[in-house]
Amino acid sequence: MASKKVGIVGGVGEHHTMHMKSVLENLGAEAVVIDTLNFPDRVTFSLRNESPVYQGKGVEDIVAFYNRTVFYSEPPYDLQDKIDAGELPHLKSWYSVYAAERERQSLLGSWLRAVAFQCNRVVNPVECFHLHHLKPHQLVMLRRAGIVVPETLVTNNPEELKEFKAQVKEVIYKPVAGGASCNLLKDEDMVPERLSLLSSAPVLFQKLHAGDDIRVFVLDGRVLCALEIETEALDYRGHEQAINVIDLPDAVAQMCIKAAEVCSMKFTGIDLKRSATGEFVMLEANPSPMFIGFQTRSGFPIDQELAKYLMG
Repeated sequence: MASKKVGIVGGVGEHHTMHMKSVLENLGAEAVVIDTLNFPDRVTFSLRNESPVYQGKGVEDIVAFYNRTVFYSEPPYDLQDKIDAGELPHLKSWYSVYAAERERQSLLGSWLRAVAFQCNRVVNPVECFHLHHLKPHQLVMLRRAGIVVPETLVTNNPEELKEFKAQVKEVIYKPVAGGASCNLLKDEDMVPERLSLLSSAPVLFQKLHAGDDIRVFVLDGRVLCALEIETEALDYRGHEQAINVIDLPDAVAQMCIKAAEVCSMKFTGIDLKRSATGEFVMLEANPSPMFIGFQTRSGFPIDQELAKYLMG
């Protein structure tokens, strides 16, 4: 019997992409890497009527798609690198590159949506990836669903920040679209010189919730595992001292499952804070969570569970 074929949307050489390729192949599947990193210069995508084509071949025999890393952004993140490298000496060249990037993204975004019409096992739909950059929107979705999230202010207005800090007292701040660690808002950040920087770009501010860091992995409506992260840092990423499997209260597990459903994520890594009195607050749900480091240190085989789901 022919082996099941699973598509991994990512990049050749990207760590999680190649790891899942190996895991799937060890379980007897045929893993096909759909390389969005090297599109359009080294790989080809086509959409013929409603049929997605990759490297000149149809993908109708692929039973599941794992959207691991979608190299898909607007505007292009490397634009300044191109300018600094002398590749864009004048505005006309800049616009040509920008226009080409828009065309690339239009086809790639449409292609990734088209596969969902022919394959009902897509982890995760590409629409979910926008929630990674639209963090304020995700928080609104979670809050409207009755899920407890931190009090939040996203603004470029210094006066609103002053009011917010006076109300909630301890505040952390981080980028609206992600990409950097969160920091504690200090008194020296509230001086006019610092506050004036908000005129350049808005910032996401939240009430500080002290307590334990918990990462919960959810797959297809069930909690795979809940992990407690031991750290002394405000932002645990890169500062993990230990990672241990824990049991979640049933109500919290159901809250995580509901969050995944609200965000249309089949597979997600959810970040929680647990206070000293046992209360939980949700920080965010990640559409394509890193998991290799978590499973290496906790011993829970997240990759095996994901691979078995993809294989049906």
